[in-house]
Amino acid sequence: MSVTRRQLLQASTLAATSPLWSSRRGVSAAPRIAQSGTLTAWGFEGGGVTEGMESQVAAFNAKYPDVKVDVQTFAYADIHTNLLNAIIAGTGAPDLCSIDVFFLTQYIDGLLDLSAHRAEYEDQFVPPTLDLGSYQGKLYGLSGDSEPIGLFYRKDLWDKYGLKEEDIATWADLAEAGNKVNQDTNGEAYLYAMFSNDYRLYEILANQQGFGGYYFDDTDTKVIVDDPKMVEAVGVIKQLWESKGVLQNPGGDDIYGDEVTVLLKNGEVASQLIGAGWYPSALTQQMPELSGQWRLMRDPVIKAGETLTGYQYPTILVIPSLSQQPDLAWEFAVMAMTGDGARAMFDKYHILPAWAPLLDELSDQPDEYFGGQKTFELWNAIARDAPKVFFGTGFQEAQQIFGAHLPDILSGAKSIEDGLHETAEEMRQKLSKS
Repeated sequence: MSVTRRQLLQASTLAATSPLWSSRRGVSAAPRIAQSGTLTAWGFEGGGVTEGMESQVAAFNAKYPDVKVDVQTFAYADIHTNLLNAIIAGTGAPDLCSIDVFFLTQYIDGLLDLSAHRAEYEDQFVPPTLDLGSYQGKLYGLSGDSEPIGLFYRKDLWDKYGLKEEDIATWADLAEAGNKVNQDTNGEAYLYAMFSNDYRLYEILANQQGFGGYYFDDTDTKVIVDDPKMVEAVGVIKQLWESKGVLQNPGGDDIYGDEVTVLLKNGEVASQLIGAGWYPSALTQQMPELSGQWRLMRDPVIKAGETLTGYQYPTILVIPSLSQQPDLAWEFAVMAMTGDGARAMFDKYHILPAWAPLLDELSDQPDEYFGGQKTFELWNAIARDAPKVFFGTGFQEAQQIFGAHLPDILSGAKSIEDGLHETAEEMRQKLSKS
C-alpha cells in the first residue's frame, strides 16, 4: 500500500448526505450455480485489492468457464464517485467493488447484506476486520488489509539517546523522553513530529478509550468528542504537543508527507507515532538504506496497564444491490481476499493481511528490514487488542471539524473542555446527531 494512496485516502471527500436509491438484498449462504454472462469488478489503483482480484480470474474461469470476469481499474477518487452515481441512477453499478471502509455508510442502502456468511468466516479474518466491514449489525464487505497502529522508531537513534521500549509504557513517558532528547541534543533532534490539525492521534486515543466509533458512540447517534474520557485523551495530546521533544508542524500538511519522510531519513526526527499496518511499505520503498535500523512497538497508552489499540482504514470489497450476479460476486470476492488472492496482495505490496491464516504463516518469519524482529507476530497481537471499530455516518466530516478546532486547543486559545464542547456541538449540528 503506497504512501501516495494513503495521502489521497485522507484528501478525497465525498458528500455524506447523498440519498442511495436501491433496495437491499442479501446473498444466499449457499451460492447458486450461475452460469454465463459477465461478472464486472471495480478496483482502484494501488493497495493490492485489485491485484487480488486479477490474480484469481483464471482460477474462477476454471470453475465457471462461461462467465467472463471483467476487472476494471479506476483512480481512487473516481471509483467512490462512480459507485455512488451508479447506485443513485439505478444502473451501471458493477457486481463487485472495492472501497475504502470509511465510505461504507454512504452506500449501505445500495449494498447487499452479506451477514449470512459471517459465521462461516469469523475465524478467517483478523479482528476487527469483519466488524469494520459491518454497520448496525450487518456485514457489507470483506477486508483485504488489516490496519492496526503501532509506533515505529529508529533503533540506532533511540540507542544513541539512551531510550528503551520498556521504559515507555504511557504517552506521558513518551513526552518526557522527548524532553530528554531535546536536552541531550541541545534542541537539534526531535523524538517525534506532530501537526496541530492532525486528527489521527485523536482517533488512536479514542480507540484506546474504548470508542470504536472514533467520534461517535456505538449506536452512531451520539457525538462523544466532549465525553470526559476524550477530554482526558486530548489532554494527553496537548502534553505531547508541549514536550520539548516534538517538532511542531514540520512542513507540508500530512504526517505521512514527503517533508516528514526526509526528517525521518536524516535522523532529525526519530519516531513515527502514527504507524499503521501499511506504513512499513513506505519505509522499505523510501528508506531502503535504513534496513535494520527500524523497529515496531505497541503505541503507548494513556494509563499503564491498558491494552486497547488504535486502528486505521482498510479497503473492503462490497457487492451493490444492482449486481446481476450476486452469488458469483461473493464467491469471487472470497477468492480475491483469501488464499492465493490474499497472497497475491501481500506479494505485490506487503500489506498486512486481513486473512488470518496468511498472517499466522508470516508471524514466525523475522523481518530483515526491522532487524530480524517478528513484526507480523506483533501486528497480530496489536490488531486483536483493537476495539470493535466502525466508521459511522459523517465520519470524514467529523475528521475535518475536529482538525479545524484542534489548533486552538493546543495553542491554549481555548481550554480543552471548551474547545471539545464547541467541536462536538458543530458535529451535532452538521451531522444531525445528539
